[in-house]
Amino acid sequence: MIQRQYRPDIDGLRAMAVLAVLLYHFDFSIFSGGFTGVDIFFVISGFLITQNIMADIGNGTFSFARFYVRRIKRLFPALYTILFLSLVFSHLLFTPEHYIQFGKSLLYSVLSTSNILFWKEAGYFDTAAEFKPLLHTWSLAVEEQFYFIWPTLLLLLSKLGKKTWPFFFLIIVSAASLYEAEHWLKSDPSGAFFLTPFRLAEFACGAVLVWLPPLSVGRKWLTEFLLAIGFLGIGWGIFAFSKQTAFPGLNALIPCLGAALIIYSGQARVLGWLLRNPVAVFIGLISYSLYLIHWPLLIFYKYWKYTELTLADRLGLLLGCFLLAWLSWKFIEQPFRKGRIFSQRIFLALCALCAALLLTAGTKILQQDGFPSRINNKFEQMKNAGQFHIDQYGGKGYSFTSEFGAKKADYDVIITGDSFVLQYATGLDQLFQQHGIRAKTAADYACIIGPDVTFFYKGQPDTACSEQSKRFFKLAEGNHTPVILSLAWEWYIDGICDLQGQQIKFLNQNRYQKFMVKNLRKIREKIGTDRQLIIIGNPPGSGNRNGIISCLNRPNYLPNNCLEAMVFPRKQGIGQAINQRLRQFAETEPNVWFFDPFDVFCDQQNCSALDYKNNKIWYSDGGHISIDGSLKTAEQFGNDLIRIISQKH
Repeated sequence: MIQRQYRPDIDGLRAMAVLAVLLYHFDFSIFSGGFTGVDIFFVISGFLITQNIMADIGNGTFSFARFYVRRIKRLFPALYTILFLSLVFSHLLFTPEHYIQFGKSLLYSVLSTSNILFWKEAGYFDTAAEFKPLLHTWSLAVEEQFYFIWPTLLLLLSKLGKKTWPFFFLIIVSAASLYEAEHWLKSDPSGAFFLTPFRLAEFACGAVLVWLPPLSVGRKWLTEFLLAIGFLGIGWGIFAFSKQTAFPGLNALIPCLGAALIIYSGQARVLGWLLRNPVAVFIGLISYSLYLIHWPLLIFYKYWKYTELTLADRLGLLLGCFLLAWLSWKFIEQPFRKGRIFSQRIFLALCALCAALLLTAGTKILQQDGFPSRINNKFEQMKNAGQFHIDQYGGKGYSFTSEFGAKKADYDVIITGDSFVLQYATGLDQLFQQHGIRAKTAADYACIIGPDVTFFYKGQPDTACSEQSKRFFKLAEGNHTPVILSLAWEWYIDGICDLQGQQIKFLNQNRYQKFMVKNLRKIREKIGTDRQLIIIGNPPGSGNRNGIISCLNRPNYLPNNCLEAMVFPRKQGIGQAINQRLRQFAETEPNVWFFDPFDVFCDQQNCSALDYKNNKIWYSDGGHISIDGSLKTAEQFGNDLIRIISQKH
């Protein structure tokens, strides 16, 4: 059995894990799988916690009280500091709706169940991650839940039978966890990601090392080889995985087994220096504070700045993360962990008091509806940005299989696409009613229409999307009915696969745009080139992906710089390049027409997200147009649309 001792190489492994997470969250695209750094932390925890418990059990000194006090000293002082600071900045910055969301996450974070909250909230209309400064606490909740069950299980297994019983139990638990994770990835990928049972195999990857014999001193080549394989496994997860990778499940084994191999062989003389060098060890020592601090700092800064972060912003924030993490490690983690400030009894009493204060604050935020008294502007009635999107989305009240316009037997136009076509439903419904036109719809959320492609989500082809494509082509069979097609043209670069589930990857935007035009040609061939095809391009967006309500309803405590972003240069609008490709396609093809939403929401120089004077907001969130925006679009495009639809063969 591996004995307890300080392992600088494990601090080096912590450094790799936390750097992967940070660089992923700060949008350095090469680290597309940096989220696997969390899984590396789970492996480390599984090893260290199991090693400590089994050593105490073997010595006859194990105590639940001592185990949990050590965990509290390790985790809670820095965590509570971040929770209190996040409470302050949320009060200063957040709209009432986002403050309510923060209040919920604060309650769940204190109770070590935030992973359950974020799982329950997952969905199409879920509040964006950019509004959740405590989102990263989900992994702490998973660890803390692991701590609740693991000591008891190890103690029982050690007393019931042979010393190897826990080892075989781990193998069984790992197999069950992986099996269920794979199953849930198909039905509930968010549950597989957030919930503890589907992460147990990752802890087990580290825990099983406790029962493995140490590597022979004489086999230095084997130690170096295993460490190299471990680095490759972690590197594969960090650089080859992406948001579209089915995860966790079996894919999680690659970085987790890599981390386990590194722990097992981390004392290798040559390659081990990569882990034991002073820089890696230092980053590993401050990794917990670094993990705690980086996400709230990033979220609050992005919320305040409102516009997209520049490279200078991201580098400056990273530097700030390291400075604050060192201060937290030096003046919070270390003193409390080593008992330099208070006696154990006073320390536990203070922790209980802090938890009570945080729970009280979270409850008060919910009771007071996010303290709307902090707001004083003409848009105060629109307190809830998430609800505003649901209520004011331009397709509100219409489904993806709706019929609208005139009530008559035959339909005159087919509407297809995703939520970026349904957003025009309010305006088109009124327009078509006025002109006696009936429309049928075949669309779906996040659905690329095409004869041999579908949306790629969490490593799986979206069968609901492919069914809507089939429905659209069925509607177009045997007729010459005009078609209106609109998609979130800019957003599918990482979300397309063939019907067998093989992801289609693009090296750059140019290749992606060419593919989208090629897909348009296939659509035309399948529905016939002798019908009118009307393509609506990408809207320029609201100037910020998080939506303008988060600006209009923020408190008055700090300067409201985000109002300056309500009018932004036309060249900063979303999708200009692909709109130009779509325009060129329409100009070179017979019976194809292109309508550019930039012409609705922009002049020659600037785009606008709202009509401040008349209290009209053109977008329901960062990209979808609102009911007012839908009516405005139909008014501007109306005459030309009616003329083209009336030309049907």
